[in-house]
Amino acid sequence: MYILTFKSSRSKYFQKGLDMARELGGTWDGETMVLKVPEDELLDAYDMLLPLFQIVSNWSSLKASFRGKEVDPYRFILVMYFIRECAEIRKENQEHCWLISGEKGWGCKRISHIMYQLLGDGQYRRNDKYWYNFGRFNEHNEWVVDKEELYRRLSSFAEEKGLTICPYFRDREVRKAVDALPSSIVPDNKSFRVYYEEDHFHGKNVKVPVNIRHIPDPPDKYKKQETHYNADAIIPIDKDTFRKLHTEPLKGSFWNLFSKN
Repeated sequence: MYILTFKSSRSKYFQKGLDMARELGGTWDGETMVLKVPEDELLDAYDMLLPLFQIVSNWSSLKASFRGKEVDPYRFILVMYFIRECAEIRKENQEHCWLISGEKGWGCKRISHIMYQLLGDGQYRRNDKYWYNFGRFNEHNEWVVDKEELYRRLSSFAEEKGLTICPYFRDREVRKAVDALPSSIVPDNKSFRVYYEEDHFHGKNVKVPVNIRHIPDPPDKYKKQETHYNADAIIPIDKDTFRKLHTEPLKGSFWNLFSKN
């Protein structure tokens, strides 16, 4: 349920806005206007609510919520409009939901806050930008992907943004995409590298390994830099360690996009 509310305003158009909200099914108790839009009507709500927003959008008391969580009143309805447009195109083109043709990604192109395809040069600071950022190092210096946390983030985003309203959205497609990802990654300085952050240790500034970053293919934008890490934070990553690891090469077209030697 989408719920739009506003209170009395000094605007000279207050009465007009109040009357318009009443015509749309809103209720006024003398202090607060409450207009509710059922979920099955949200995809068509933009055209209905636009004239009202043209009057009330700048009122300080204007608020909205979706499934009990506060949302931007106008922006949320605008997203519903775009979802409706997406759904109309999807009727004729199954790949319209895919961010890149031939790659399903998360199954919905509007889930873009966590990137599925490994684009760019891997030079960034955020530790939640790509799917592989969610995880931890194990005792073998492998990076273990936390698929449950990744899925929770993706699913929560879809819920909060109202993407689940789309008739073509399938949460099981998100789950399927997450399950198909590699469970662990070896930062071998060919496809992935260790990402370090500065920390204070025994009175000195040192760099500790906290995450990983992908290396583009060819790796022309990445230059290996000398790093110093906190030896107590993680087992040192060296060539001898990698020689002892026995990891089965991952298969599939998606992994091959960025696992070339």
